[in-house]
Amino acid sequence: MNVAAASGAPSASGAPSAAGPVSASSAPRPGRLRRSLRAGLPGVAGVALLAAPFGLDAFAVATLTLGLCYGLFAYGLDLSWGRAGLLSVGHAAFFGLGAYAVALGQEHGLPRALTVAAAVAAAVVIAVPVVLTGLAAPVPDAPLILLTIGVGLLLQRAATTFTGLTGGTNGLPASGPDVVTSYYVTLAVVAAVVTGCGVLLVRGRFGARLIAAARNPERAAQSGIDPTRVRATAFAASAAVAAVAGALYAPVAGLVSPQVFGLGLSTSVLIWLALGGRESTAGPFVGAIAVTVGQQYLGSVWQGWYVLALAALFLLVVQVAPAGLTAVPRRWLAGPGPVVRLPSESRRRPRRTSARTGRATAPAAGDGPDPSVAPVPDPSGPAPLAVTGIRKSFGPVEVLAGVDLIVDAGRCVCLIGPNGAGKSTFLNVVAGQLTPDAGTLRLFGTDAAGLPVHRRVGLGVGRMFQIPSVVAELSPADNLRLARMQAPEPTEPPAEFRDLVDDGLRPAGTLPLADRRRLELAMVLTAAPRLLLLDEPAAGLGPDDARRLTRELREVNRRTGCALLVVEHDMDIVRELADDVVVLAGGRVLARGPLDAVAADPAVRAAYLGVR
Repeated sequence: MNVAAASGAPSASGAPSAAGPVSASSAPRPGRLRRSLRAGLPGVAGVALLAAPFGLDAFAVATLTLGLCYGLFAYGLDLSWGRAGLLSVGHAAFFGLGAYAVALGQEHGLPRALTVAAAVAAAVVIAVPVVLTGLAAPVPDAPLILLTIGVGLLLQRAATTFTGLTGGTNGLPASGPDVVTSYYVTLAVVAAVVTGCGVLLVRGRFGARLIAAARNPERAAQSGIDPTRVRATAFAASAAVAAVAGALYAPVAGLVSPQVFGLGLSTSVLIWLALGGRESTAGPFVGAIAVTVGQQYLGSVWQGWYVLALAALFLLVVQVAPAGLTAVPRRWLAGPGPVVRLPSESRRRPRRTSARTGRATAPAAGDGPDPSVAPVPDPSGPAPLAVTGIRKSFGPVEVLAGVDLIVDAGRCVCLIGPNGAGKSTFLNVVAGQLTPDAGTLRLFGTDAAGLPVHRRVGLGVGRMFQIPSVVAELSPADNLRLARMQAPEPTEPPAEFRDLVDDGLRPAGTLPLADRRRLELAMVLTAAPRLLLLDEPAAGLGPDDARRLTRELREVNRRTGCALLVVEHDMDIVRELADDVVVLAGGRVLARGPLDAVAADPAVRAAYLGVR
């Protein structure tokens, strides 16, 4: 039995009931209830879905089958929009590829497995250049929206034009087995795809990388993650899942027409996902099935009034529950703590000696500082940083006009200078966020001028920003787990950061500024960097917090032998931290030496202190 495709008007059959929020100090019984429900609900849902054909008539089973197809489509979009933060408004292009592949395969007697595999491959081949083009822009949403819409319209035009192959506006018929068999085949494929995506993309190391890349690409890169690669992989997987959903849809709908590529279906899947809730497994299916059931049972009766009522309901849900209908029960089941949690992952055991650096790593959190592990910097080895003739311009303005600088192992170099001297620009060039126009840049003897940020992190570079950069939606404990997962030679943070290691109940974005700065430092130290870049680390801190941070940085330098390059304006901090002071003015190095000697230099007094 075939069911006509739903029009895609927003709908829901009603929000699931949910218990109120439970505090961390609640009695044990609600906690046990949550754990029991978390363990039992998937099994109950599975049993209900398996038993559905025994309690529903044929039309209802066909409608549920169609809802599962649409739910898988929405789940695929969630991998892109919900998980990777990449909005696609033309995702029906990939759905239509799967649908037409099945219809064309039946038309020409080709094996379904072959045609579906070809559709998935075509979806990925199209998706990869589209997403890479979008991610190359500073803000990827607009390019992605335009490109995906363009691909969908192009494929719709092709399906309409090549009538000999596609049947034109009349479309192509697609047949399938009986209603019950079709339902179980669809359910099995949906379960397999969702389980596979959960294991490969949502959970484990890739899931952790994806959370960081979507929430804070800057910090993700500084943790050794390639945000572009991770998000592009999620988008390509999203396109592949959409193609599989289209392949399941074709025999259920019975007819594949050019409308499967259209904006109507593309916007409908956005509505299903918004209604059900992003970043969940159940949300896309709840939204899609609710809309499909409403359309099939009420759309033909109420007609225009039905569409108007569902539109009003959609607006109400967006206002009252912007995270979707499943958000409240999901949050209650998760218990107290941040809404976003890092996927579970077995921890690698910290190593006491770094194979990358050949030196002892920082002590574990429970050991406390141990001066005996402080390494002696090797003066014969390559300098952590050596730059020659670095130039960088923004349009007609030359910010760096030939900077020469060497930072030796174990040294703390403070970079000072007047506003506009190019200090932050130079730090961004060293970190990899900006590409120099000319000059050489070597990190630990490796030519790094063309290396991306995450590759420089792998060499041993760590970075702290003027505004502390952490994954705000994760707890401090999860931020540190993320840093450990990505570190080439992971270590536990020193004992003075133990409070952050144990803090799993607060989003990091709610921490006071000083604690966010400490968390950022702890994350960087987890990777055992050999060169640490800091841009005004005490900015915004009170005097006591600034002194505490300064002592911690000096202790890091003493205990680990990590070289520091610090941009700082506070001369008290510079005096306490610096082994050498470098003055940058007019895009060039003006002077270098101890602070007192630099301050007495007439050229420095003229350029920096304003004294002639």
